[in-house]
Amino acid sequence: MVSYVSVDMVVRKNSSQTHSGNLVSKACATEPGDDKGASKAPVTLSEMSHGDVYIKAGAELPVIYVDGPYSAPSERFLDYNVGILIAAGIGVTPAAAILRSVYFQWLSDRESIKAKKIYLIWTYRDIYTLEWFKDLLVALQEEGFGFIEIHTYFTGKLPKLCSPQPSSSGDLFGKQTFSTSIGTMSYVGRPDFDCIFKAIAIKHPGVSIGTLFSGPKPMLRTARRSARKWNRKFGKKTGTSIEFYSEKF
Repeated sequence: MVSYVSVDMVVRKNSSQTHSGNLVSKACATEPGDDKGASKAPVTLSEMSHGDVYIKAGAELPVIYVDGPYSAPSERFLDYNVGILIAAGIGVTPAAAILRSVYFQWLSDRESIKAKKIYLIWTYRDIYTLEWFKDLLVALQEEGFGFIEIHTYFTGKLPKLCSPQPSSSGDLFGKQTFSTSIGTMSYVGRPDFDCIFKAIAIKHPGVSIGTLFSGPKPMLRTARRSARKWNRKFGKKTGTSIEFYSEKF
């Protein structure tokens, strides 16, 4: 029996609300504490953007047909023993969906997970952006998911109350960190992809490393250039390969 359903929707500029979006909103027409489960007016996509909607247990739901699946860069990500998720801002949505999948798979049947190590590299400008996936980030860091490493990078202006500290000795992912509003540590500034790909390739010799990127074109070019560079060097030296997939916006 399916006990968890995640729906990630992206509303493009200059596009009207979709028929599928309306179906989802109708299915989510009850809220916590609504004992009667009375149907309410469908919520709009804009109302769903920054909050959770709930489906009352036992409620009769409409049948929703999904057209697909279609091939996507994330399709083969979990086939790799080592994976790198790189995202910028809202581009973290595909990465979050993958991590949620791994999270629930780990809770139900952890032996079936092929991935032995997953790295998340996420840049964000708004200090409150981490709140979007607070529960997921905190759960992954607190519940013994040692095979998942989360590295977040704040690229905006630090508030006066935030005091950055030097990173620990030997940390190749960043030079300064600070404590975020959700209690996790975040790096200050942009990630150095050259150092990151080199460090990960050294740590995992002789394996294929799958990389999924979701972000703007300038950042894509920088990350892809570094991935190709170390793929060439370590491919000949240790047999390590870095395969790069992207979703740009």
